[in-house]
Amino acid sequence: MAEAVRNTTLNEDEKAALYGYLCRAERDALAEKDAAEAKRKENFKRGKEWGFSKEEISFHEQARKETSGAKLLSKFKIHRSVFIKLGLIPDDRGGDLLTDRADKLQLLRARGEADGLIGEGGPGSSGHAANSDEDRAYLDGWKSGQTKFADNWKAAMEKAQAARSREEPPATGTDPFASAPKTLN
Repeated sequence: MAEAVRNTTLNEDEKAALYGYLCRAERDALAEKDAAEAKRKENFKRGKEWGFSKEEISFHEQARKETSGAKLLSKFKIHRSVFIKLGLIPDDRGGDLLTDRADKLQLLRARGEADGLIGEGGPGSSGHAANSDEDRAYLDGWKSGQTKFADNWKAAMEKAQAARSREEPPATGTDPFASAPKTLN
């Protein structure tokens, strides 16, 4: 039986079609990149309005990638400043040696809470032996961050958007139509 000959040579139209496919894929990828960049800019703009710098917002991604040298120190410095701003550890900047400082377990709990707030980490992410004091501190913080986010994000967004539009957010449990005139139908 004769073996079929496979034609693997592209003709001009096929090359053009492949080129078109690649250009379409590039266009779609650039559109996604532009949309993502616009979303990031809007996020940073909101952060600025709400009192958070661009560095503070993006530090988790940066911190995950930085592992050595001066970058490690800047990672630690950014972590501390965010933990202080969120009220997770006492503010010891500019204090003397007798100022209250966060110990190792407090820092681990604060890191866990920050990870819980942003939806990262969780069981097995502490970097310490399971069920150790360090692991429990991280997990307690992570659970607290998860709970804090779940319980507060909706109300916080309503208030932040109301502040942006300079209108009063609705009070919890009130009837939004109470002040409307009564009509007979």
